[in-house]
Amino acid sequence: MKRVLHFQGRMGLGGAESFMMNLYRKIDRDKFQFDFLIYEDFQDVQDYHSEIKKMGGRIFVVANPKKNILKYLIQVNRLLKKEKFEIAHNEVYFGGGINLWLAKKNGIKQRIAHSHATEDGKSRYFVMDLLRCFLSNLLLSNATDFLAVSREAGESLFKGHSFKIVHNGIDLSLYERQISEQIHLRNELEIPLDSFVIGNIGRLEKQKNQKYLLDIFVTLLKRQPNSYLVLIGEGSLRRELEQKILELDIGKNTKMLGERNDIPDLLSIMNVFVMPSLYEGLPMVGLEAQAAGLKLVLADTISKDIKVTKNVHFISLNRTREQWVENIIQKPYENIMTEELQSYDVSYTANQMEKIYNHNDEG
Repeated sequence: MKRVLHFQGRMGLGGAESFMMNLYRKIDRDKFQFDFLIYEDFQDVQDYHSEIKKMGGRIFVVANPKKNILKYLIQVNRLLKKEKFEIAHNEVYFGGGINLWLAKKNGIKQRIAHSHATEDGKSRYFVMDLLRCFLSNLLLSNATDFLAVSREAGESLFKGHSFKIVHNGIDLSLYERQISEQIHLRNELEIPLDSFVIGNIGRLEKQKNQKYLLDIFVTLLKRQPNSYLVLIGEGSLRRELEQKILELDIGKNTKMLGERNDIPDLLSIMNVFVMPSLYEGLPMVGLEAQAAGLKLVLADTISKDIKVTKNVHFISLNRTREQWVENIIQKPYENIMTEELQSYDVSYTANQMEKIYNHNDEG
């Protein structure tokens, strides 16, 4: 059995973490066992910790490299010397080259770089650009395998290097819409059955751009007063968003649900899924929304590879709020399963990853 160390940073309910857990549940655990490296800042974010341990995985906690890079290097180096890992799988976008360099230094033969985003989200100035260039070269020179969730995500991180696209696999069977569950949840959340509901799932951080979504929603309410906005996720901007909701006087029609583990059910209460992110790779929630049969309205900063059904629409963040609303309210709201979406089933992804993890044995 091969042990795979995932450099993840945290194991909350984010897209990359949820994808890795979907994969972990489906992969042949007699052949591959997953362990996860997280930062001490996030050791209390334990949405998946008990499940990981039940499946035989381990969670290693180290210093956050953003706060103490020397301590991080010492702790990770010590871990890699002490434990035996056949594969290092890096999901950290910015600074992942450090992880793979340490893995190579400690004799780990297979070192995977996995891109989940189209940019690192860091500021653009001279010193940061130098660091970005150094870390990029470190990643490219120490990785043995290059994976990406989409074409744009791969081109962004790997700078002309060839890579394989690995779909963010989901369990499609979970997203079949149940009318009874839709009615139950709308009643529980005090959302009228005849109302128009738009939803967003994501960390409450600058990248996800929920502040702008609130502005869009204010404009939507002027057109359709019986509309509701459902926000699912947690993050550092929660208080700012709550304050803005108060200032805009939209509290009665806005539901902030925090982190939830019943995403398939919550998608069933929505009419349209809206995502105005500043950048994304291939967001798993976009696939989940399509699997749930929803219409999607997305910022054109999001990878076009996310469109695997017909009723997905892209709009520029430079367009007005009124233009966003026009796109949102335009019927139909339903979406239909396609063969392309079916190829994102996690069973297919698990088979693909097993071949990648075995490639050193084959040649």
